[in-house]
Parts: sequence; structure tokens; C-alpha cells
Amino acid sequence: MTNIVAHHTPEQDRRNKIILTICLIIAVTLSIAVVVGRWNNGVDAQNHAVRVMFSVVNDYMNANEGAWPKSWQDLESFPSEGNWYDPIDFELTKKHVVIDFEPNLAQVAEQSPPEFQAIRPVNPVFDFGKDPRLVQLLMTVKRFQGDKAE
Repeated sequence: MTNIVAHHTPEQDRRNKIILTICLIIAVTLSIAVVVGRWNNGVDAQNHAVRVMFSVVNDYMNANEGAWPKSWQDLESFPSEGNWYDPIDFELTKKHVVIDFEPNLAQVAEQSPPEFQAIRPVNPVFDFGKDPRLVQLLMTVKRFQGDKAE
């Protein structure tokens, strides 16, 4: 039986290192281009803005005995200091997020996260159905709607 062992010359090793280095540079460059492209298209900013609004509306409801905000002005006047989402760029948020300021909260309380549409992105590109901030918001709506039913 013949034992075949690859013998590399220093020139082959150097060539292989150069090829691997070039491949690594290409991979990093493409990764950066994808991130920049997503940011320039507003995808990451939009997803962040939607998540922030899930939390802000949840906090607003807890601070206002279960009342849903009636306008952007209600949310803008709500203090955000000390929260993970402070400061909020409301001008950017308004460009990326649609909020129904008059939802039927009894219906919202019965919705699953994938059905929820009272806060949604302008250009949907991401499924927020499992987002913990949305789940928490729906639990808050259910809690306050349950209190009203009793």
C-alpha cells in the first residue's frame, strides 16, 4: 500500500496563505457591505423603532392605568429617562412605525403576537411575532382588559 502524503513547498504554503487572506478580506468586505446596505435601507432603524414603540406603549399603559396612547404627542410627552430606549428619535420613529391610536383593546387582548397590528413597521421585513417586547405588551393589554371585565 502506498502512503500518499502531501508535501508542500514553502512557495505553495505562501500561495495558500495569500489565497486564504484574500478570501478572508472578501468575506469581511461583503459582511460590512450587507450591514451598511441594511442600515441605509432603514431596515435596522425600522426594526429598532418598532421594538422601542412596543416598550414605550407598554410602559405608557402601565403608567396610565391601562390607557392606550391617543396620539404621538402622548408618547412624546411620556418620560423616557432611565429606560433602555432613552433617548427616542420620534421624527425617525414616525417615518418607520405605524401606530393605531384607537385600537379595540378587547380585540387586541385576544390577539396572538403574529396577529397584532396596532404597532407595525411601515415596510414589514421582519416577523415580530416572538419579540419579547411585543409579548410583554400583549400581556399588559390582557391584564388591563381583564381588570375591566371584572
